[in-house]
Amino acid sequence: MRNIIVSIVMLCLLMTGCNSRTPQYRIGVSQCLDDAWRQKMNYEMERELLLHPDMTLSRRIAYGSNELQCAQIDSFIKERVDLLIVSPNEAKQVQPAVTRAYRAGIPVIVADRRVPGDEWTAFIGGDNYKVGRLMAHWVMEKWKTAQQTAQRSNSPKRGTVSKPFVVLEVAGLPGSTPATLRHKGMMEGIEEAKGEGLEAKVEVQSVMGSWYKENAYEVVSAYLENHPLPDVIVAHNDLMAIGAAEAVGGAPIMGVDGIQPGLRAIVEGKITCSATYSSRGDMVIATAAQILHGEPFVRDTVLETTMIDASIAYPMLRQDEAITRDLETLHLFQTQSESKWKQLQFDRFMLILFVVFFFTLFIITLGYVFIKQRRIQTEINHDIIPQLENMQEAIQLSKKDEAFAERLRQVVDDYLTDPNLTVEFLGGKLQLSRTQLFRRVKAVAGKGPLDYIRERRLIRADELLRTTDMTIQQVAFELCFSSPGYFTKCYKEYFGHLPSVR
Repeated sequence: MRNIIVSIVMLCLLMTGCNSRTPQYRIGVSQCLDDAWRQKMNYEMERELLLHPDMTLSRRIAYGSNELQCAQIDSFIKERVDLLIVSPNEAKQVQPAVTRAYRAGIPVIVADRRVPGDEWTAFIGGDNYKVGRLMAHWVMEKWKTAQQTAQRSNSPKRGTVSKPFVVLEVAGLPGSTPATLRHKGMMEGIEEAKGEGLEAKVEVQSVMGSWYKENAYEVVSAYLENHPLPDVIVAHNDLMAIGAAEAVGGAPIMGVDGIQPGLRAIVEGKITCSATYSSRGDMVIATAAQILHGEPFVRDTVLETTMIDASIAYPMLRQDEAITRDLETLHLFQTQSESKWKQLQFDRFMLILFVVFFFTLFIITLGYVFIKQRRIQTEINHDIIPQLENMQEAIQLSKKDEAFAERLRQVVDDYLTDPNLTVEFLGGKLQLSRTQLFRRVKAVAGKGPLDYIRERRLIRADELLRTTDMTIQQVAFELCFSSPGYFTKCYKEYFGHLPSVR
């Protein structure tokens, strides 16, 4: 009898240990689309979820349909999920369903696109209007450069520029909040620039790319059949910018998002730049955990947006590729862990079955499952969790590299015409020893400090040759090359052709 009581107690302890690994909170995720940006957000959520074993996700995709997304949210309400994450298709149309969930007592995190009103628990997303303003700033900078060039060439004719500066806007899905706000921000930014006394003749023409590369290629190709090549192209995301680039074959193009395809397109010279629009799925899950656990959280988080050009796209692309590799490894660990826990649950079921029918085998089976559980627990604690922590630290270091790359570019660009711009001078400005400087610059730029300085000077030289009337000799000495011949040699090695004054 004593042995039977001990066995029953051990069984109860084992079942309690198994149940402690069972997720306690079910989170519903309503995504409006399944594009590359949201896939990145999903990966970030899944990565962060590995640090919260008490939570599980149930994700549904509306594929651009307001009606389907509202129906999916209502189904989550009926299922009584513990928390709801919504990335709205069209904010105003989806807002009633969000309100129903909130009034049903379900915490709601609105991600990416803000819905009207305040009947939601938390918001995490970018400022699409600010993205539009950044587009306007880039457009007007390109317009100023074009006007200055035209005025120099037309100087005997009083410097007038009669031809309008044409901007082709490749917009997102009609009616979607990002497309509406980005267009509004860009147009108001351009209008304000006109109000500052600029003789701006900017003509904005729009086509609808509906967020996809293929659509953008088709509408831009159709546009070019009836219109001349625009001066610049502004696309509402990187994929549409790439599609426009393939259709145009050559024009300054700006995208939005700063995701891996866009960064690679900048590095390869297909598009000019992009504006960051962070998805931060990891922050969404971290906030969900704070809400579910009753911890303090930030209710309204607006993510910053910055411009990405060729000078910082390379380190960002390398960081993004490293994160992608880490995510693949994390998914492998997650799959292995889930497989082992499912096996453990099956073993528990078999244990209960054997207790009912074959009590004589109870002790043997109990020992087997108990030992196996301890082995799996040890493996998770000593292998998987430390690796997750190391990966998180690596991601933080990558962000520091990104900040250093931006600081490096600023310092070098400020002193491009200074003959004293040496490794020692640069190290002093960045407060790094010679060894530290070589290591940090090599890590973020893929080359040594001298090569990086020469590269920045060559890029500046190309810009001066394209936008000013300076001669090759003047440009060479302006940017501290020892001779025009040496400058020509370096220029050809970097750009693949001889310099010419345009």
